[in-house]
Amino acid sequence: MSGLILVSHNQSQRSTLTAVYESILSRRGGLWVSWNGKTEVQAPDSSRPLLFRQNGGYDTVSFALSSGEVQEGYRDYVQRGLWAVFHQRPDLARFSSQGRAEYQKLNEAYARAISEYAMPDDIIWIQDYHLMACARYLRDAGLTHPIGFFLHQPFPSGKVFEAVPDWRWLADSLLCCDQLGFQTVQDMNNFIVWLESEYRTERLAAGSFRIQGRIVSMGVFPVGIDFDDAQCLRDSNSCGYMEQQCREELGENTVLSGGHLDDSAGLPYRISAIEVLLRKHDQYLNNIHLLQLACPAAGHAHCAQGISHSLESLCGELNGVHGMMNWYPVNCLTRAYSREEQAGIYRASRVALVTPLLSGMSLMAKMYVALQDSNNPGVLILSHFAGAAEQMDGAIIVNPYDPDAIADAIHTALSLDLRTRRSLHARMMQAMHLNTCHDWAERFLACLDHAPSMIDEKHQPIAQSLLTSHRTRY
Repeated sequence: MSGLILVSHNQSQRSTLTAVYESILSRRGGLWVSWNGKTEVQAPDSSRPLLFRQNGGYDTVSFALSSGEVQEGYRDYVQRGLWAVFHQRPDLARFSSQGRAEYQKLNEAYARAISEYAMPDDIIWIQDYHLMACARYLRDAGLTHPIGFFLHQPFPSGKVFEAVPDWRWLADSLLCCDQLGFQTVQDMNNFIVWLESEYRTERLAAGSFRIQGRIVSMGVFPVGIDFDDAQCLRDSNSCGYMEQQCREELGENTVLSGGHLDDSAGLPYRISAIEVLLRKHDQYLNNIHLLQLACPAAGHAHCAQGISHSLESLCGELNGVHGMMNWYPVNCLTRAYSREEQAGIYRASRVALVTPLLSGMSLMAKMYVALQDSNNPGVLILSHFAGAAEQMDGAIIVNPYDPDAIADAIHTALSLDLRTRRSLHARMMQAMHLNTCHDWAERFLACLDHAPSMIDEKHQPIAQSLLTSHRTRY
């Protein structure tokens, strides 16, 4: 079996997706290349220090980025620019030549680290739009390895991608890959329709094209979660303590609202939905709590603070109108909770409101379901525009722009009897067990390992670094 090099943006950030990567590598082995979360001054003509470690069943290579690569390359070019375009909001996008230059440097840094430690029979799996240009630099370095790229974001419809000023450069970089993966059928179809409108392509099969001297394959590979990770969270002391605290202090009708603090979260519509619910159904007065997780660190740096302030104002207004001396309908929690503490909040919540205006997958929805007590499970309300909606048969699907529909869904969810809740939960769990994170990885990597390619002549030589790799497979 070929060795795996998994390439991601930030290994040090604790999240469900980080846990997914750890689980895949722990089972399969390989090398994890990522930023270490730190910034350091990078001397212009010196090589970037790389830290190689053996970590149980897999190895890691990590390195620091410069402040420019983090600020202009990541926070500006990726979060202020690419994110807005991929989420169908080009009107919010902000790009600059300096941002592009730092984004290129960031991707070059990854390519150098990969080239330094790659072995001849490795396959390289690059994660998400932070690293869309990495494959170009690997090919320029002479690496002929199979390279796969997985897009965790939605791909925009129509010509929206061309709102990126240097879109062709980015697209050409993507087309240096052998395999492209998408979260949903809609995302892949959006990409293929756009690709055929802008490039001369030869369709070889349903998801295989000859483009610019290469054969590029495409497929849909929905991301799953690791159930062992969910079990560890459930068994933790922090989870148990937080669950007990929530149940004792908040009561039975607790509705969880979370997700990233960004312009696609749809938080104002959720707050409006609670106002509609209280107006339509007076039995919820003094008898419901919306727990809004709103840690500023869970959003994009350039907008999280503003969204947090706006959210606090909306919550304050709602609480002022409907609250009582000993009860408020919305609790806005700005503290950063650990994953174990979040698991306790998830388990104590009768309903989870996961209604982004647009998202790639929404792993929060899957974690909520996995963390529930199967004997007394909560109910998931999910946005029609979340990638997970294609898989979560058993969730209540809503239009995230419609507060009335969300309010009706909350009322329905809180009114369901135990038998129905168990049935809905079992259906979702069955589907999730058929598509765990390990299934996701195996399906993608199996396609990549067998993907045909036609390499341009200038990319034929294998980079010299491969002959003297600093890594030993064990």
